[in-house]
Order: sequence, then structure tokens, then C-alpha cells
Amino acid sequence: MPSPLPTLPTICAVNRMPLAEFAQVVSLLFEPTALLTRRIYDSRPYETYDQLLDRATELICDLSPLEQLEVVNAHPRIGEQAAGLSALSRAEQGPAAASDDPVLAQWAELNKKYEDAYGFRFVVFVDGRSKESLLPIVEQRIARGDRLAELATGLTEMVEIARDRARKMLPDHPCTAARM
Repeated sequence: MPSPLPTLPTICAVNRMPLAEFAQVVSLLFEPTALLTRRIYDSRPYETYDQLLDRATELICDLSPLEQLEVVNAHPRIGEQAAGLSALSRAEQGPAAASDDPVLAQWAELNKKYEDAYGFRFVVFVDGRSKESLLPIVEQRIARGDRLAELATGLTEMVEIARDRARKMLPDHPCTAARM
């Protein structure tokens, strides 16, 4: 049985947190990324988590291409062994496969091919889909051949993952997020 998801603190509490605690909350939404966390922190206060994520989207767009690479590369590779995944990524990617699983071997090969082609990690909103069902998506995106479009897609997928995580972890409290 999967472990229960953590609960996000109210947005009111988040607005009052020191940076170290704030970073822990942002790492639940995004994978740990000090650069993006600091920018989101400096843009407080927020009325809702939705507003925080909208601001994160704006901040990501304002980052330099090198900074965007740092943010997208904070995300784990699909098919990575459990030791390299956050608890939320493990839950989203499903149960760990045996190390000799052919799908994991395919993912290792496709992750390398993607990273060789684009110079950053492949990110997709998994949403409970199997690793096998995502293989055609990574293959299509490798064939796309447009590095800037791929970077934008990966960053957009990261924000969608964060929005989904927020919806799943929000407590039922009047001071959280109205539009989630």
C-alpha cells in the first residue's frame, strides 16, 4: 500500500515561513531547486497555491536559458531507481521494477538519447501512467528535434506536475487555495 501523501501547510503559513521551511514546501511541489525556490520566496505573499504556481510559471519564463536548464534538470529521470527519486516521484511513477526489467533498460537508453539530443532531462506529467505507456511520448519528443520547444515543454510539464501535487496535498482549510 502506498504511503499517504504529505499535507501542504496553508498558504497563510507558507507566506510566514523562513526560507529553509519554505524550500521544503516548494520541494514537495517541484523537485528541489534552490534557484526557483528563492525566486518564488522573494515574490511572496500569495493568496492561494494556484497564485504561487502562476507566479512560478512567470518566474521560469524570466529565467535565463542556463537557469531554466538547472530547474528542469532538478527533475528525476523516468525509470530511475527508487534511491534517486523523491517520495512523490516514486508514487507518481508507480512501483519500482526489477533492475533487469526490459522497460527500465529502454528508459535508460531513451533518457540518454534524449539528454544527448537536447542537453537536459526529459520531463513529462506521468499522472499514474505506466512507464511502458510513456515510451511513445519520449520517442516522439526525441524525434521533434527542436531544443527550445522541448525545453519549454519540459518546464510546462514540471508546472503541471506541481499543480497536480498541490491539488492532491492541499488540506481542507479556508486559507489554502480557492482555484485549485
